[in-house]
Amino acid sequence: MMSGPSFPDHLLTVDEWATLPEYERYRLELCEGVLVASPHPGYLHQHVTFALVDALAGQLPRELSVLGDVEVLLPGEPPTVRCPDVIVVDRALVEADPDRATAADVRLVVEVTTGGSGRTDRVTKFSEYAESGIPQYWIVDLTEPAVLAAFTLENGWYRFDGEQAGTVRLSAAGHDVTVDLEELTAVRTDTRGATGDAPVEPGGGSPR
Repeated sequence: MMSGPSFPDHLLTVDEWATLPEYERYRLELCEGVLVASPHPGYLHQHVTFALVDALAGQLPRELSVLGDVEVLLPGEPPTVRCPDVIVVDRALVEADPDRATAADVRLVVEVTTGGSGRTDRVTKFSEYAESGIPQYWIVDLTEPAVLAAFTLENGWYRFDGEQAGTVRLSAAGHDVTVDLEELTAVRTDTRGATGDAPVEPGGGSPR
């Protein structure tokens, strides 16, 4: 089994990207044709992402769908393909079942920030999503206490709508929702794993 991605010696097309194999240890994205590999998120990140998908899906109307960890093709060449933690799209897109969403399909994009992903989420993806015309962007930062920063596209750039901890009430794709950050991160224990992502069980052993 291959231990990691084999980096190509040229900028990839979308068709070449689509033929890449999946890797258990890595999450792959494409940034202007360049293959970008990062470690898969830890347990806490995954727990929060899945819980946020469930929380939003339970509050948004049926004509909207909430998806986690799916590919989004951003406009421009060479191509950029990002894999946001959460997106909100029209249910009609899910029923059409494309290989990936496009930026024009996405009403809200959410990145859950842990460890070394902060600068990518706050700078690189921030500008990519704004320039792609995605109407709303949320960043959930799991550094204790967890906070949610919300941004709305205005005149081609994101307007900062505020950063909140605890129970957050805000608009998602034009609908009022409530996000309880304490509930989302309830799996967190007093002691954290070495990476800051995986919780440690009370007895001191790492989960397997």
